[in-house]
Amino acid sequence: MNVNKEAGVDCGLEVSPEELKAINAMSKKKLRPEEVYAFAVRLCDNEIDRDGERFTAETLEQLAALYPGKPGLFDHSMKGRDQTARTYRAWVERDEAKRNSLNEPYTALRARAYMVRTPENQSLIAEIDAGIKKEVSVGCAIATKACSICGANRHTEPCAHLPGRFYEGQLCHTVLSGAKDAYEWSCGNPRSAKGGRDEDGKGLFHTGRRE
Repeated sequence: MNVNKEAGVDCGLEVSPEELKAINAMSKKKLRPEEVYAFAVRLCDNEIDRDGERFTAETLEQLAALYPGKPGLFDHSMKGRDQTARTYRAWVERDEAKRNSLNEPYTALRARAYMVRTPENQSLIAEIDAGIKKEVSVGCAIATKACSICGANRHTEPCAHLPGRFYEGQLCHTVLSGAKDAYEWSCGNPRSAKGGRDEDGKGLFHTGRRE
C-alpha cells in the first residue's frame, strides 16, 4: 500500500568537500560548490500523526536505506520540470532525551538533498532560507498497517478499534511497518498530494515541522 507522509524542510547547508563528494556520486557531471544548493530535510518520525498513524523505528531504518537517490518534487508532481531536488543522504536520528507520545525515544528519518542552482529555482531557494517553504510530504510503500491495540491488519482483518479512542488507557492508532519502497518527497502543500494512495483509496498524511 502506498503512503504519503508530511515532514519538514530545514535551511541550507554549507557544501563542504565531503558533502560535494556525496552529491557528485549522484550527479552525471562533476559539480562545483558554487553550482549547488544543499539543504536538510526531516522526512518523518515515530510520532502518532493527525491521522492516527505512526512509523515504527525499524521502518524508519528501512526507509533510510531506500531514500538516497530519490527525487524531491513540487506538490507530488512527477513532471520533469517539478523534480526540483535529489536526495543524496538519509539516516535515522534517535533522541534519548526526547520522548514521543508513547514515551518512546523520539526517532526521526532525516535526509540531505541538493539542487543545481538555476535562474528558475532562485525564488524557491530564497523561500527555503526564509522559512516560507517548511512543509514536506513523503511518498512510500508500506507492507502493513496494524491496529496498535490488537495487532489486526487494517486491510485484511479489520477490527472494531477506532484510531483516536482509548481502550483500557491505551490510545488506539495505526502502526505502519515494513517499508517496501520509497518514491519521492514533495515540497509544497501536503494536502494537495495526489500520487500516493493506499488500497482503499484514502490519502494518508503525517505532519512534521522544520527544525
